[in-house]
Amino acid sequence: MEAPRAAYFKFNHTPNIQEFRQCTIAASHSTIDFSLPLSEGVRMKKTPRGKAPAQPHDGLAKWTFSQLPHAAGLLKAALPAEMVAAVDWSTLRVEKGSFVDRALRGRHSDIVLSAKMGAHDVLFYAIIEHQRKVDPLMIFRIGLYMWRLWEQLVREKPTRKSLPPIVPFLLHHSDTGWTAATAFEGIIDGQGPERAAIERHIPHFELRLVDLSEGRASRLAEQALTALGRLVLWCMSVAYDDERFEREIRRMRDAIVAAVKAPDGHAALEVLMQYLVATHARLRAPKIGELLRKAAGPEAQEDIVDFREQFKHEGRIEGKREGKREGKREGKLEMRVEVLLDLLAARFGNVPAAARTRIRAADEETLSKWTLRVLTAETVADVLDGGAPASVPTARRRATAPSRKPARRK
Repeated sequence: MEAPRAAYFKFNHTPNIQEFRQCTIAASHSTIDFSLPLSEGVRMKKTPRGKAPAQPHDGLAKWTFSQLPHAAGLLKAALPAEMVAAVDWSTLRVEKGSFVDRALRGRHSDIVLSAKMGAHDVLFYAIIEHQRKVDPLMIFRIGLYMWRLWEQLVREKPTRKSLPPIVPFLLHHSDTGWTAATAFEGIIDGQGPERAAIERHIPHFELRLVDLSEGRASRLAEQALTALGRLVLWCMSVAYDDERFEREIRRMRDAIVAAVKAPDGHAALEVLMQYLVATHARLRAPKIGELLRKAAGPEAQEDIVDFREQFKHEGRIEGKREGKREGKREGKLEMRVEVLLDLLAARFGNVPAAARTRIRAADEETLSKWTLRVLTAETVADVLDGGAPASVPTARRRATAPSRKPARRK
C-alpha cells in the first residue's frame, strides 16, 4: 500500500446549507486515520464526559460536510482511485433527508450525497458516530438505513425499473478503533461447507471506514481533503482529550492557517470554536483561543485573536469588540446571524419564519449564546429558549394545582 500523502487545497465555497457486491458497489475495506501518534508512557488527561455537552459532533460534521468542497474532499480521500476517477464531481450535490432511527440520533447522524457515475447516479451515505464504543451490529443498522433510502426513491418514483448504488461511509472514533465487521456478510452465522451452500443468499456490501481513533493505520489520499475538512476530522479525533489537543495542535498549523485565510474563514473558525469549547470544557475558551493563536503563528494570529476575544471565561461570549468601527461590527453581526441560520438548517432542516425573525433582531451576545446551544439542542425552540418548556403540561398543572374542596350543598 502506498504511504499517505499530505497536501491541501483552499476551501473556497461560501457556506450555504440550502445548496446543501450486489446490493451496492463492492468497495474494498479502507481504514483512515486522522490522529497523530501518541508518545509512549504519556497518560492522557480528558475532559470528563459528564461535564461536557452530549454529542456536539453532529452540528460540526454536518455544517462542514454538507458543503460541497469539503464533502468532495472527504469522498475523494476515502474512495478507491478507480471510483474517484469514474465519478463526475461537478454533479455532486447534498440530498435532503435522514434515515437514522429517531431513538438512535443521539448515537449517530447521517448525510446523503449524490453524483453521476457514467450515465447513472451513485449515492454516498455517510454515518457520523457520536458514541465512543464499537457497535458490533453497526453494519446491520447501516444496511437498514440504505434500504430506507432506496424505499424513499421508489416511493418518489414508483415507475422505477432499477435503483442507484449506495456507497456507505462510517466516521468512527473510539479508544480501541473499529473492531467490528465492515462487510454485512461478516455478521451472518455459518462457516465451512454449510456457509458455502448458503453464500449466494447472503447480501454482500461493505462500508468505507473513516477511523478517527488514535494510532490507526492510514490508507487515504490526504491531498484530496480541504484544509478545513482535515482540521474538523482532527478536532473530532481529539474530542474530550485535552492533553492530546494541546500536544498535537501545532502539527495542524498549515490546516489552521489555510482554513482561517479562506474567504469564509471567520465563519468556519467560529463554528470550530463552538465545538472545541463544547468538547474541551476544562481548558475553557480563552485557553483554546490562545492555543490556536500560537499554533497558527504570525500569519493568522490577528484573525484568531480577534475571534478569541469574543469569548469570556467558562466559554461564554463577550458582546463587544473594543476598538472596532461600527460598520465592521454590523458586518460581523450579520455574519453571526448567517452562521447561526446555517447551523440550525444543518441540524433541524427548515427554520421557521418566526425563528428567523427573532434571530435577525437579536443582539450579538444573544446570537453567541444561541450559537453555543446549537451543537447539543434537540429542537430550534431549545436553541432560542434554552430548552425550557413554553407552558406546563395539562397533567402537570393538575398535579401541582392547589386542591379545591367542592362546595357544600345546603
